[in-house]
Amino acid sequence: MLDKKIEKKILSITTVEQEQLNNNGINICDVKLDNNEEFKKHPILRMLFWNFFDFGRISITKSNRFSYIPAHKHKFIEINYCFSGRSIQYIDDHIIELHPGELIIMDREIQQRINYARKQDILINILIRDDYEISNLLNGINKNSILIKFLKNATQNYFNHHNFIIFDTNQDIVCKQIIENIISIGFNNHGKNETILEALLKSFILCCNDQLIIKKQINFTEQKNNTFEIIQYINENYQNISLRKTAETFGYSTNYLGNLLTKETGHSFKEILLMRRLNIACNLLQTTDYSIEEISSLVGYENHSSLFRLFKQQLGIKPQEYRDRIRYPVHLSDKKEFLPNPYFK
Repeated sequence: MLDKKIEKKILSITTVEQEQLNNNGINICDVKLDNNEEFKKHPILRMLFWNFFDFGRISITKSNRFSYIPAHKHKFIEINYCFSGRSIQYIDDHIIELHPGELIIMDREIQQRINYARKQDILINILIRDDYEISNLLNGINKNSILIKFLKNATQNYFNHHNFIIFDTNQDIVCKQIIENIISIGFNNHGKNETILEALLKSFILCCNDQLIIKKQINFTEQKNNTFEIIQYINENYQNISLRKTAETFGYSTNYLGNLLTKETGHSFKEILLMRRLNIACNLLQTTDYSIEEISSLVGYENHSSLFRLFKQQLGIKPQEYRDRIRYPVHLSDKKEFLPNPYFK
């Protein structure tokens, strides 16, 4: 169990949460968005060190409630622990729902966005700054587990970093207690007790076994792997790309490339491209006031009717409906709490 004083702090409504509550769920973004050409090319934010690590290499924070968190990546390793309620997230476009006692650990290139959080939806973030700290945590550990392989892979510069693991700590009371001890000692402690936090994290790594895993995305391959490079190419050139152009870039025939992607990913070239465009469009609808026509152009469509068709086919709603739902959640009668957004329900 959490320390009662810490639990009271976690349950209290912060200034940002109150502002989001007062403004009907409009997201208060901690990172300033500049409406410039660079953002239009790369509209997925990367959370930087300075937002979280002013006092040390390990940081324990709480996700703000009463709004959503737009799509982003990190420059650090992040663990999300669901303390109460639930957390609906989209990890590289796959829906994930965490329940109390479950946690997800993500590598740096994972793209994450988090759905609307109600009052009871408490999500705690355990952030590990860099490779130096990860190496310290692994020092002297000879155990071989998926988590340890994940952390070792995370320190390698030229390997795939699109990995995540979901654990259910409810299956092991010791693991769960370690995580909640980390939160009790580290939450808003301004850099104090870092040695204790390191020891507790090391204990968690040793204690956490593969049987606690309930979902994972693991690919410990070099970034020079052809399929990985092709996916990266599609993700970076989604505005103006075709199967033929991609095949020519990598020296393949269109038939060979199409079959390779389907075999390795389970999705066709068209599906991969559409999901990338949908993901970028969703993020622009959340985080900017660009018109539907502007967003259509930014994701590579000459006619905005193509974006309408994409949203209707994949989400069953129009782009403006998505923007309204994500920005203005519905109240639950007179309880003044919020329904989660129906996106992907």
